[in-house]
Amino acid sequence: MSTLYIKAMFDIAAALLLGMGALGSGVGDGLVMSKYVEGISRQPEARGQIFAGSILGIAFVEAFPVIAMAFGIIILFGSGQL
Repeated sequence: MSTLYIKAMFDIAAALLLGMGALGSGVGDGLVMSKYVEGISRQPEARGQIFAGSILGIAFVEAFPVIAMAFGIIILFGSGQL
């Protein structure tokens, strides 16, 4: 295979990695916040505890695209040897 073809495959892999990471993060944030609003509507007196749990959930969800971005940068700017 030619080097240009291999470089193109690495570029496509990095783009898919970044795009899917962003898409997954958006869906995950939406799900966490919808459950937060649902929990507040069911038990308004537990608002503080539910809020803390939702912030922790969002932190875990947002860690995924940061890791995906790091892998994407490694793929794009690395030597091409994994």
